[in-house]
Amino acid sequence: MWLNQYDAVTGEKIKTLFEEKNDKWVEPEHGVYFLPNNPKEFLWLSERNGFMNIYHYNTEGKLIDQITDVKWVIDNILGFDAKGENVVFEGTGEDPREFHAFKVNIKSKEILQLTTEAGVHSVEYNQFTNSILDTYSSLSIPKNIEIVSADSKHKSTELLVAENPLKEYKYGPTELMTLKSKSGEDLYGRIIKPHDFDSNKKYPVLVYVYGGPHAQLVNNAWLGGASLWMYWLAEQGYVVYTLDGRGSKHRGFKFESGVHRQLGTLEIEDQLTGVEYLKSLPYVDAKRMAVHGWSFGGFMTTSLMLRRPGTFTTGVAGGPVIDWKWYEIMYGERYMDQPAQNKEGYEKASLLNYVKNLEGNLLMIHGTSDDVVVMQHNLAFVQKCVSEGVQIDFFLYPMHPHNVRGKDRVHLMTKVLNYVIKNNK
Repeated sequence: MWLNQYDAVTGEKIKTLFEEKNDKWVEPEHGVYFLPNNPKEFLWLSERNGFMNIYHYNTEGKLIDQITDVKWVIDNILGFDAKGENVVFEGTGEDPREFHAFKVNIKSKEILQLTTEAGVHSVEYNQFTNSILDTYSSLSIPKNIEIVSADSKHKSTELLVAENPLKEYKYGPTELMTLKSKSGEDLYGRIIKPHDFDSNKKYPVLVYVYGGPHAQLVNNAWLGGASLWMYWLAEQGYVVYTLDGRGSKHRGFKFESGVHRQLGTLEIEDQLTGVEYLKSLPYVDAKRMAVHGWSFGGFMTTSLMLRRPGTFTTGVAGGPVIDWKWYEIMYGERYMDQPAQNKEGYEKASLLNYVKNLEGNLLMIHGTSDDVVVMQHNLAFVQKCVSEGVQIDFFLYPMHPHNVRGKDRVHLMTKVLNYVIKNNK
């Protein structure tokens, strides 16, 4: 990655300020943040030391200082105080399942956490009043909104304390747990049970999966980050489970980049760690397990059905990547390198090579106007199933892009859940 300086009038390149390298990938996600009182200095976000941190540069490309050195993920910079002496930013803090606001002094590098309540916070910063508008939730808090002073006093003004919007409904608890990957990393999971859960019964399971970079499904937000359809399915007598494996967001470069050149390998391994945990629970019916996901989750669903046949009775894969050589370059080649550079990795990840392994029921879904995972993926898979004599189910949503929105979303989720309930017997 080169950070270049250009003449804004002529467009001519002036110079490269600095370069960042990594054996796997460099992934700049933010522009520069110029200091308000010094246009010749700026802040830069980089995960060069393994976690996203803040660095102080001048416009000659000289590193003045590293402002933060935290072992957790800083997500973005919200702004500077009126004097330009402090920077307000957002990040996970010590628990990757949470999200908080912080302030750091550029000179002393002292960090102050501004949001103190456990949970997931979304913050806007007002430099003129030196305060934040803090909207947050947790497993026990549906939604609170406060104005909080951005100093050590944490003086707050309460704007909203939302009641439980589901208080009129019967739904089960959300439980978070931590497992260990085969190589020792913490893996965070979420389990949802019926409201009338009976530990003496045996329950079928749906595993909901994504598994790819830049996504996190499990957190300490309201409902643990889960969708309402998961609670509906639990009320039909299901256990619904989700695990964020290696490759997922907010865990630092090592955790996320383990998938380099081998998409699907560690992710499958970690999902199977979750399956092993489920099978260890006395109330789980290990012979009635289904899996569902969309996009990278569709890739993972199909991978689990084909590369670990017999684990799940039923899979529903939406908008799935089937072969990474057909996926958009800026994403696919970042994580897999070019096909000519990584032939073995592309072959191993291509789901066309595992069609004959299918056991159980598989429904493939695609939007006909998908410009992210183009329909070539799913159509090639169907064609391969036909040539191999393998029976699957296939459904299209006309004129929908990479996901199905609006009124048709109800049709989609009804189809997914009916398919799971009907076939996971």
